[in-house]
Amino acid sequence: MDYILYFCRFLYRIRWWLLIGTCIITLAVIYATMNMGRSYKVTATVYTGIISGYSIEGSNGMDWAATNNAIDNLINIMKSESTLKRVSYKLYARNMINGNPEKDNHYLAASSFREIYNRTKNNRDGKALLALIDKNSEEETVNNMLKYEQPVPDNFIYGLFYWNHWHYSYGALKNIKINRKGNSDLLEVNYSSNDPGIAFNTIEILMEEFVNEYRAIRYGETDKVIEYFKGELGRIGNELRSAEDSLTAYNIEKRIINYYDETKEIASINATYELQEQNALMAYNGARSLLEELERQMDINIGNLKTNSQFITILNSVSYLTSKISEIESFSSSTETEQLEDYKNKLEKSKKELTDISDKYLENQYTKEGLLKTSIIEQWLEQLLVFEKAKSDLQIIQKSRQDMNERYVFFAPVGSTIKRKERQIDFTERNYLSVLTSYNAALMRKKNLEMTSATLKVLNPPAFPISPEPTGRKRIVIIAFVAAFLFILGFFLLIEILDHTLRDRIRAERITGKKVIGAFPGRARLKYRKYNDTYKSIATKFLSNIVLGFFTEKKKGNPYIVNFLSTEPGDGKSYLSTHLEEYWNNLGMKVRRISWDKDFDVNNPKYLLAQSINDFSQPKNEDILIVEYPNLKDYSIPGKLLNEANLNLFVVRADRAWKGADKLVMEKVSQQSEADIYFYLNKTSLEATESFTGMLPPHTYLRKLGYRLSQLGLTEHLDKDTVNLREEHE
Repeated sequence: MDYILYFCRFLYRIRWWLLIGTCIITLAVIYATMNMGRSYKVTATVYTGIISGYSIEGSNGMDWAATNNAIDNLINIMKSESTLKRVSYKLYARNMINGNPEKDNHYLAASSFREIYNRTKNNRDGKALLALIDKNSEEETVNNMLKYEQPVPDNFIYGLFYWNHWHYSYGALKNIKINRKGNSDLLEVNYSSNDPGIAFNTIEILMEEFVNEYRAIRYGETDKVIEYFKGELGRIGNELRSAEDSLTAYNIEKRIINYYDETKEIASINATYELQEQNALMAYNGARSLLEELERQMDINIGNLKTNSQFITILNSVSYLTSKISEIESFSSSTETEQLEDYKNKLEKSKKELTDISDKYLENQYTKEGLLKTSIIEQWLEQLLVFEKAKSDLQIIQKSRQDMNERYVFFAPVGSTIKRKERQIDFTERNYLSVLTSYNAALMRKKNLEMTSATLKVLNPPAFPISPEPTGRKRIVIIAFVAAFLFILGFFLLIEILDHTLRDRIRAERITGKKVIGAFPGRARLKYRKYNDTYKSIATKFLSNIVLGFFTEKKKGNPYIVNFLSTEPGDGKSYLSTHLEEYWNNLGMKVRRISWDKDFDVNNPKYLLAQSINDFSQPKNEDILIVEYPNLKDYSIPGKLLNEANLNLFVVRADRAWKGADKLVMEKVSQQSEADIYFYLNKTSLEATESFTGMLPPHTYLRKLGYRLSQLGLTEHLDKDTVNLREEHE
């Protein structure tokens, strides 16, 4: 409770600093913000369609990560340096074309136009810069600016964006705020400027430029991919056609219609030839063996017959006809039937001629083995015909096998070459189909981007601002007021904490660690100067009551003793002791006051080694003895004298600081004395004195109210009539 009261008194003490200082700072802020610039805000809403829009690519579910990434990309494209640079240049071109130095218009205020026009004109290349402005075309003006721009510090167009201009610089345009509305497809774009026309046109240009920038970025990627795949399709298509044409030319060159069917047919024919060759060889060997046996039995007749030229001629004819018949029957088609019949008729005729010739050459009817020669000749002739046929068949088959081997030699390299070409065609075709698939996917992606870009729509276009936004001046003034109040309060509170001036009871007890039992007022303020004697009288009476309260035990033969002590000269020991002596004398008490500078010598051994007050001052039948000792910083006091007194009253001035030397002296005295030492404040303020004596005059209504509040009597009843009566009585 004491600290609450102390804090309230602290606030009351610095009340004028708080009130006047806070008011001065607040008025200064009000004056400084008198011409505070107005701000015009423009808002636009963009529908992206990324979440709820239709996509031809198809999806099994919403990919929120990709969706959020796409929206973040849109926001970043809007705020990108390249987009804002284009906005800056186009805004500058529009303002330079449409600005009016005398009148505000829909594009910018006259003051803003004069500023940027004079800045442009007064540049060292002012004429060249003004020549860039094409009054008929913003785009042409922007193109001229881009041609003129160079990345050097003294280039006006380059610096226009990278300087700190409040309308056209990158630093100003970065203040464009883009926020997504919840989880929707909508983006809200806000921008504030001191010129309503510039704020409006900045957002309007941004709405156009960011869509173009988005399309350029997204289409640029897709178009490059499409161009790549299109080129690859042409290249691979040419390779595929070249490979197919090469295979066709090779088939024509080698006279191949269907390699695989032809090779299957050749393999089948070859197997048939092998079987026929085996049969023909067996027939040939069998016929030859039997023919040799028959010739052995015919003896000499066969020799004559074989030398007959006519027989040989006919036999060769039979062999030829047999060979032809075998060839036609084995390999020829049915169209050669008539020729086959002709050969057969000739063969029969030749056989008959052979039979007739062989009959003429028979000498004996029987052989030496007893066989009929006619029968043997017939068998021999028949077997000869069989042998010739078998021989003819074997020759034909072997010749066909040789032709077949040549076909194998022909088809073997042709097959590997065809397979290699077919593999190349297959690989090229699959590569072509893969590139074609990617090409179609890129085309679909582009179409999807076209649909996405089509959904980028300015849902709420920017509107020209008519009235400015609230400036926040009231908020600034309130903040300044609160900040000033807290600063002054904090400043004085810091001083209050660090300051070691004793001032009042609570501070003195906190700083010294000793109990304060009273206070004596100093010189009152000017308006209360007439009450000084009253204040002293009341304070002296309070001092008397406090001191008398310690007179509980009196030693036999000795008076009541009150010691007045201090650490420094001038603290008021003499002042307080004199008032107390006079007050008690007026009451009829026997009081004697002795002082160190008049009644005893502080350097005398009797004083320095005194065990009692009687060692250097003899009693004179007084009731109360007031002893004023020298300042303890320069002189010492025997401990016995402290213990002998009924009260050791340490007088300190309230308007001085408690220093380190005072603390050391106080510690030394406390060690010397077994009795308690009490502090008494001198030259205190009226409020500090009232904390001991109660309210001091004048007892006006306002004084009474202030005192009640200072003592936290918040609900105390205040009777105005009683106050007036008390004031009249006093």
